[in-house]
Amino acid sequence: MRARGFTLVELLVVVAIIGTLISLLAPALAAAIQIAYQTACASNLRQIGLATQQYLKDHDGWFFPLYTEDDGTGRYWYYGFEANGSPALGEGNRILDRTKGKLYPYLESSGVEVCQAFPYSGPYKPKYKGDPWTYGINRYFSSHPAHSLGNVNGNGNRPYDMVRPRDACRTVIFADSAQVVTFLAPATPTHPMTGEFPYIESGKKYVQFRHNGLANVLFADWHVEACEPAPGSFNPTLPDARIGCLDEKSVVLDPQAGHSSG
Repeated sequence: MRARGFTLVELLVVVAIIGTLISLLAPALAAAIQIAYQTACASNLRQIGLATQQYLKDHDGWFFPLYTEDDGTGRYWYYGFEANGSPALGEGNRILDRTKGKLYPYLESSGVEVCQAFPYSGPYKPKYKGDPWTYGINRYFSSHPAHSLGNVNGNGNRPYDMVRPRDACRTVIFADSAQVVTFLAPATPTHPMTGEFPYIESGKKYVQFRHNGLANVLFADWHVEACEPAPGSFNPTLPDARIGCLDEKSVVLDPQAGHSSG
């Protein structure tokens, strides 16, 4: 006796059931992936925090400047060296030697500079070849050199002991960062793109809330916390990228102006 096979109708019913199950499970799976990204990102920042503590110990408690141009051959960013001819190669092709970064001796090739949730969504404009640096340092600790128009703190860098002990748990050191780019090809004012950005600053839209509307932040007591944006602060040029400001009612970005109710 021949075994009875499935009819076409039965097969279609099975396919429909499987499709329904997938549609039910997909949101949960996507949410689980985002939670995994956020957890991995927090781990990255903790490791960056440990490396920063080691750097501070080896440099008498002083942070590094945002960059230096000591030898005339290029720019020594805190996250790597870019030779003078590199920008001419164009966005996405610029060369960065990460082994010259200030924290590299403490991190080496651990990959902690990359948050897997970056960019959050939308078009992305890479700056360098290879992985981006997806975290921004607080520019009140690590600024442009003293002679630069971008300097905001006098020396270019500041010591850790500027942190008020009572505010250490709220004073920002690093955070998820990005910028909305409209001025470097292929980005234009009518075609804005997400790009990496190396620092964050009070009142500037450089923090990316890439984890379901939250940003991971490393504080001066070296704990990591997911923080909400300041209300209405997302850059309207590319709102889906969720790039805005931290809520300074909850965090301290300027260590000199930091205050605490405690």
